[in-house]
Parts: sequence; structure tokens; C-alpha cells
Amino acid sequence: MADSNGAKVEIFGADGSYFCISGDGQGEEGVLLGTDMQGFYDAPTRVIIKEGAFQIGGTLQGTKHPVRTVQFGLHVIGEKTSPWEVRDSAIRKAFSYKRDPWNPAAELAQMRIATELSGPRSLRLILGESIGFQPEFDPIAEGNGLTPMSTVALEPMWFEDDFLGNEQFPSHWELKSGTSGGGTVWISNPTDQPMTHTWVVNGPAGAVFGLPDYSWTGPEYARVPGVDFTTGRDDSERIYTVPTLVEADGGGATVEVDRMKLPIRAFTDTNIVGRTNGKRLLYKVPPYTPPTEVPVYVTNAAPGAGVVLRQPRLWSRPWGLE
Repeated sequence: MADSNGAKVEIFGADGSYFCISGDGQGEEGVLLGTDMQGFYDAPTRVIIKEGAFQIGGTLQGTKHPVRTVQFGLHVIGEKTSPWEVRDSAIRKAFSYKRDPWNPAAELAQMRIATELSGPRSLRLILGESIGFQPEFDPIAEGNGLTPMSTVALEPMWFEDDFLGNEQFPSHWELKSGTSGGGTVWISNPTDQPMTHTWVVNGPAGAVFGLPDYSWTGPEYARVPGVDFTTGRDDSERIYTVPTLVEADGGGATVEVDRMKLPIRAFTDTNIVGRTNGKRLLYKVPPYTPPTEVPVYVTNAAPGAGVVLRQPRLWSRPWGLE
């Protein structure tokens, strides 16, 4: 059965502007999505294969996801109260080649696609090249023109907002009394991509936190902590001990699984990797891991100390794959 509302496509500009370009509310800002949209579906993927000189066939070495190029046209339509050149200028200002270096709160333009079944998923886009506008007629006189957009998503996966838990599967635990204690939070990954989650710990100087860092095993939708078959290690009960917080940490730290990020950073934005003795979080959560309850603890703290688990949701497509 088809989705009666179709997909809704929206642009949230780098300058704070907004355009609904397809679906419910399309064209209200004078901009419509053209046909022949390219690069928005499966994430770009390269398979890396090693072939020996005398080998029959080859050996899979892995896969790589380069940046995603998304190309689409935008029909810009003017009217008396908002001429074509004003609206064309507005859509150009919505996109940029980089994040505004003078604005600490700046974001790149965001394309969001929402469907009834999959909800909203987004890409952050920069301009990949200058806009090659080649009108056949004077767009100012005609009041309309098709603007070709060539954009790049540096993160090629479509993303949802980070999952921060809910009443059924909480991702937050807090020490209610005393100086030491433990509890549980829930971790899951319903997407088709491995999840590199983030732990945020807050507490007074002297507090020591323990966070689960499990290896996983099992088929899709039935993953459990177990032996990591890529390494042969059984870290199904591994607990990572966060370095003891000190006054200069500003009351907490952020701990990352992602190897492209600093493993641990204080709330004061200070690199505190030097206090880890070379230890860090190791394990991503594999795709299609069901909700799993995991333990956390803190010692030498005070009521109000706690942890928050931020779980990113990345998908290779703008809809489906659940």
C-alpha cells in the first residue's frame, strides 16, 4: 500500500531559512524540487578487494564509504510580493561551502526527508561546486527558473536525532543517595549501520564512573554480548573505568567510541586522554541490535551524579531498512 502523503522534503538553510520543496506544504516559500534527483538513495560504497598475483578470485579487505554527492534541481518561482531574484537569492544563501567560521552556533544546510513509515532522516550539505545556472529565457522577466544544485554530504549516512531514551528504555541513570551506587540503562541499534555511541558523565571531583563496553555476537535482531569474532576476544562483561574526575574538568566528561573523535574530553573542552593509561572504549554496537539492559556505576560521588547515553541513528537510505 502506498504512502498517501508521499515523502516530504525540506531544506533548513545554513542561514536559518526554511523551504518545503516537496510533499505537504511544498512551494509555499516559492521553491519546488525538480525531477531527476541523484545521489540521495543508497550511501556511496566502495568494496576493497585484494587480488594476489596467482590467486583465483580475490579476498575481501573491507568497504569504504566516500562522501555523498547529491544533485537536484530547484524550481524557483517568483510573484509580485516576492520577485524571482529575491527567492533565488534566498535559496542560494541557504547553502554554503563551509560552516560560518565567525559563528560558533553555525550549522550546514540540512536536507530532511520524512515518510510516514520511517519518519524524518537528514543529510548535512555543502555546495560541491558553483551553481551552473543556464536559463533559456530571462528568469526575472518570466518569474521562474530551474537552479541546478550540486551538493556534498561529508557524512554520507542519513541521520536521525540522537536517541536519548524513553520511559520504556531509559538512557539516563542518576545517583539518588549516598556516594556510590549503580544502575542500568538500555542500549540498542535498530539501524543498518554500526553505532558509535557517546557517554556523558557528570559528577564532583573525585568521582569514578564505570561504563559497559561489550563485544557483541549473534544474528541480526538477536545480537547479545559475546565473543567478538573479528578478534576472538570475549569482552561481553568489559567495564571501562573513566579516569577520576578532577576540579578542572568542570563537573564531567564526554566519552566516545568513535575512533575519529577524541576518546575522552572534559566539560571544559580539555583533552584528558593522558589520564586514561592508554585505555578507551572499544566496541561499536552492530546493526539491528535489540534493546539490551547494561550496567553503570559511580563511586566517590554525590547525589545527582549520573550518566547519559547518546545513541546516534545512521541509515544508508532516506527511508526503509528497519
